[in-house]
Amino acid sequence: MCDWARVLYAAPQPKETIDMAYKVFISYSTNDFPIVEHVRRLLAGPELEVFIAEYSVEPGAVLDQAILSAIKTCDLFVLLWSRNSRGSEWVPQEIGAARGDGKTILPIVLEDGLSLPAFISDLKFLPAYRNPSESFIWLQQNVFQRAQKQQKTNALALLGLGAVLVWLFTQK
Repeated sequence: MCDWARVLYAAPQPKETIDMAYKVFISYSTNDFPIVEHVRRLLAGPELEVFIAEYSVEPGAVLDQAILSAIKTCDLFVLLWSRNSRGSEWVPQEIGAARGDGKTILPIVLEDGLSLPAFISDLKFLPAYRNPSESFIWLQQNVFQRAQKQQKTNALALLGLGAVLVWLFTQK
C-alpha cells in the first residue's frame, strides 16, 4: 500500500457521511432492564443502531433532549410494555412523542392482562408473555428484515442519484 493510501485509509471519517444504519429506539422501564439487555443483545449488529438511554446518552447530556432527538430520528420505536413501564414517568411521554412524530411503533406486551395505553390501543401488539423465546426471535428477525429493506431502498436511491449525476456531467 502506498503512503497516501495508508494516510487516507487511517484518516478519521467525516461526521457528515450518510448514515445507513437502521435506527431502533427502545422504550422501557429501568425496572425491566434484564429484558432490555436481552433485546439489546438480540439486535446487536452493524446495520442497526439501537438507542437505549442507559448506553446511548453521554454523561452530562440533557436526557430529555437526547431522548426526543433519538425518537425523531428513529426508524422503529419498540415499546417494552409492562406494569413497570405503565407506571414510568418517561415511557408514556416517549410513546406520545413517537406517536406525534408519526413513527412506526411496535408494542411488545411483557405481561398477561395488560392493555396498551388508550392512545395506541389501535396498534397490534406482540404478546411476548405467551412465548417469550419465540416472541423475541420474531422481533429479531422482523427488525433485521426491516433494516435490510431500508438498506436496499437507500442503495437504490444512491444508485439513482449517481446515474443522474453521470447523466448531468455527460450533457453539453
